[in-house]
Amino acid sequence: MERALTLHRLVQDIGEPLLRLAVDPGGADQPLAGVAIHDPADADGMEAGCLVLCVGVAWGAELLALGSAAQRAGARGLAVKGPVPAEAADCPVPVVEVNPDASWMHVATTLRQRLLDHSRAQWEPAGATSDLFALANTISAMIQAPVTIEDAVSAVLAWSAGQDDVDESRVETILGRAVHPSRLHKLTEQGAFDRLHSSTAPVYVESYEPGLLPRVAIAVRANSEVLGYVWAVVTAPLPEEHTRWLELFAPVVALHLANTRSDGSAWARQRRHELAAAVLAGGPAGEDAARELQLHTGALCLIAFGLRPRGAASDVASDTAPAEAAVAAAGLRRLEDALTLYLTAVRPSAVTVRGDRAVYVLAVWPQPSRDEILAGARSLAADFVARSPGGPGGDYLAAVAGPAAEPGRVPAVRAQADAVLRALHGAGSSAPAVATLDETALQVLLDRLGDVAQSLGMPPATGPLRRLVEHDGPDGVLTETLAAYLAAGCLAEEAAARLRVHVNTLRYRLRRIREVSGLDFHDADQMLLAQLQLRLGETTALFHPDDRTRHSSS
Repeated sequence: MERALTLHRLVQDIGEPLLRLAVDPGGADQPLAGVAIHDPADADGMEAGCLVLCVGVAWGAELLALGSAAQRAGARGLAVKGPVPAEAADCPVPVVEVNPDASWMHVATTLRQRLLDHSRAQWEPAGATSDLFALANTISAMIQAPVTIEDAVSAVLAWSAGQDDVDESRVETILGRAVHPSRLHKLTEQGAFDRLHSSTAPVYVESYEPGLLPRVAIAVRANSEVLGYVWAVVTAPLPEEHTRWLELFAPVVALHLANTRSDGSAWARQRRHELAAAVLAGGPAGEDAARELQLHTGALCLIAFGLRPRGAASDVASDTAPAEAAVAAAGLRRLEDALTLYLTAVRPSAVTVRGDRAVYVLAVWPQPSRDEILAGARSLAADFVARSPGGPGGDYLAAVAGPAAEPGRVPAVRAQADAVLRALHGAGSSAPAVATLDETALQVLLDRLGDVAQSLGMPPATGPLRRLVEHDGPDGVLTETLAAYLAAGCLAEEAAARLRVHVNTLRYRLRRIREVSGLDFHDADQMLLAQLQLRLGETTALFHPDDRTRHSSS
């Protein structure tokens, strides 16, 4: 794969007649993601990784302030008309000097075309996908409009030449390898995808925002399954002759997409999975893998997606019968496929890797605070679950963990995610679809305490609680009363309401508990131990049935 296009290399490629790197305080060798024109009304709206064209901005305090804003946003640098004065040395981001006689439109077009060319060279492998680019150029020539070929979730697979004269949305789509989620939402609201799925003919899509050109698209099918789409940027509906060409080429694109599915990008997917697995494992190899996946540029969050248990609640770590294990493995494969397609559309930089009991998503978040980062990751997980079969109460659960300040911390974050997912599994059908460690901390701690107690061979109940259960039997009223009293925060009235008994009846039972077990209600340690042991196991499972002797509780 070709090395990343950096600001330094971009300036070198285009050359001094147009551009010169005038100032480099560091950062000119970082990967360049795009080109943006500065909007004075939105100084904080710069995108990370972009070169900002400072149209109409004069040197002085204004430009230095813009440099500080660019540094905060993670922009790669500023491009300004020359000559660059001496105070440019104080700019905190690289400064590219632009020939003062050059048109800003020409500069923007040249830069974007270079990015598109590099993007194609980097992402166009040999074989089926290379043929897909050739096919895109052929379709473009026949219908006289620039086209993209996209898969079923609107990830860009190939594009034709001539994209430099289209609108901003098309350039962003190609550079981002996917249609932006906000535009997908607008197209869905407009009914564009419904029309595409119900028709075998090209569909004309009107512009839905200022500056956006209309589109003509056709769904690409294998039998009734939609494999993807061909999108063309137009100024008006296609003439009948061009429409026929688009219809003629749709089955050819379908054949290429079917082949690409099976083997065209298998190696690239496998490589990303191997790198993601290395990041999960940690260590020096994990740090190298994170850099190759571009996951070292910010705070790293991990989301563990699992299958919601059906029927009785089950522990994630419990053994399953071979048939059940096969069903679970197939479910995880379907989950991984659905996640990969979803992330391709909404967050292409994220990577997935399937484990034995979960599918993990690794993604970098640019927000500055832990709460904002977790909120972003949580929102992503909730959106995927809501779009999945059955919605939030459907097939999948998600545990959000992190952020990891550096790739070496990922194994610890994975342990957190696994613990949260285990807690969600233990909650059964009542579990929320998405949760963080903060939201499940008590159950996570109880799970760990149970593991420790089991590893030490500790009995499920000791001291006063053991005496109470031995006296009370498997379905004992007194044990149930104690559990309700502790769950109610030792408030007699609330506990009585939970048990649907008179408060005097509750007080009588509490006296019997003290008499039978010797539990001291004023001893905080005894009360805490009793509550933990009650929470760690169902009261009917505190002892093996053969060890129980039932007694009257009155």
